[in-house]
Amino acid sequence: MSEEEVVDIEQELSDLLTKVQPNLQDVIKRSFTNVALQQTKNGEQIKPDTLGDTSYFAKNTQVNLFRLELVKVPTFHMQALSLDLKSMSLTLRCSLGEVNVKGLYSAFNENLYNLIPVMAEGHVVISLSNMIADVRVGLVLEDDAFSFINPGIEFTHDEVLVKLSWPSPQRSGGYEFATTEQLAKHIDDLPLTAAVSLPLYALLREKLQLHLALVLRQATSVSEVMCCNPSLMEAYSGMIDGLAQNGNKVVDMILINIRRTLLQSCREVLQLPPLHATFMHKIGSLSFIGKFETDTGWVKNLATINRISDVSVTRPDPMKTSFYVTLRIKDLQIGYDEYRIRAMGVSCAGRAAAALQRHSLHLALTLGLAHWEPYAQLDHLRVHNLDCADLHVTGLGPLSGASSLVCAWLRGAATSLAAPAVSAQIQHELHTALQELPLWDLLHAKH
Repeated sequence: MSEEEVVDIEQELSDLLTKVQPNLQDVIKRSFTNVALQQTKNGEQIKPDTLGDTSYFAKNTQVNLFRLELVKVPTFHMQALSLDLKSMSLTLRCSLGEVNVKGLYSAFNENLYNLIPVMAEGHVVISLSNMIADVRVGLVLEDDAFSFINPGIEFTHDEVLVKLSWPSPQRSGGYEFATTEQLAKHIDDLPLTAAVSLPLYALLREKLQLHLALVLRQATSVSEVMCCNPSLMEAYSGMIDGLAQNGNKVVDMILINIRRTLLQSCREVLQLPPLHATFMHKIGSLSFIGKFETDTGWVKNLATINRISDVSVTRPDPMKTSFYVTLRIKDLQIGYDEYRIRAMGVSCAGRAAAALQRHSLHLALTLGLAHWEPYAQLDHLRVHNLDCADLHVTGLGPLSGASSLVCAWLRGAATSLAAPAVSAQIQHELHTALQELPLWDLLHAKH
């Protein structure tokens, strides 16, 4: 194909994408609504969506949350949608209404804002009103349909309400349930809700991504968009590959720099503070109070960080290019080399560790020119999921009945301690890489 023919086909492709984009955007909107209606007609699912047992730690306070589940299946109602076929990106906003989580708790509490008695176990309901999801995804071609990569999904809500109820002994004998409530503006403002925010949002992201994948499969036919023209289809695939290659070379250079500096500076292993918990536990009809403590813990293998897909690239204007990518730390692990438990007149000690296999980090950065000087800017790095798997606990012996508690403590430590530590360290390395590397020159280098 001659150079003039290449220019002609590229112009024809640009004109076609401009022409079909509004109609395809409307088709995706209708498909989003249709999928929601289909799921409503299919009725409630048999098993509720559940969250893993977890814990909240603070000085003199430890609360276990378990048997957590969504009260009802979330439904997604489209509010706004914007499609950009030339940048292969899709942004949308949808409403989830009120999201409710219910479960059980057991607590040893001395300073939790007088929220619950010093020793208590009971029911908890967490309600988040007017939940909104803002979504940005990169589009890719899969068979004859659009699919998506690098989902960036952020949630907002109006307020959060925690309702607790527990059996309170009465002077006349027997028990009555006492209740209390606490209200806040943000899910991370209250200790109990902060303990579930990361796993709850991870679950909602998973549900929304499944919904969006079905929407795109039902709504789009790439060959129809390209008018069944092989030349246009080839040009479109080439345009998409070019965007991905530009993004990949920039992000890969950053990740190579991060891995090297983490290893050279011995920062691929981070220390975590010790855990201390006084707990109440039941085995059958027997209740007992015990103490749990650890030495300093760790989260390790940060230098195995890599991207899990092509990079999504958008160009808001000629002087600015934005990059979005999903990252994963291949062998991320959390552990405490020594823990001790004392309960029922016996004690045990051992090691507790877990692989953090189900996790993802969403990275957004921008390269551009300001006053004709190149700059590189970190827009955000967010931990979207961090869940324990392959938990290994040694040395429980006669207290093997407390294994579920140790697992919950590890999950709590992963959420409240490991996630912010990993995020802060990777952000530090990103800022260093963005300052040191000639990324603007790399992006615009001639091949």
